Amino acid sequence: MELYHKIKDYMEFYNRKRPHQSLGYKTPEEMFRVAA
Repeated sequence: MELYHKIKDYMEFYNRKRPHQSLGYKTPEEMFRVAA
């Protein structure tokens, strides 16, 4: 279970909080808010 939680935490970081170069160094969460 510990591995599951670590992977889940990383996926949340990657998909919500990590700036992506392809998004102009904005986070996916920021881009989603702009598009919505």
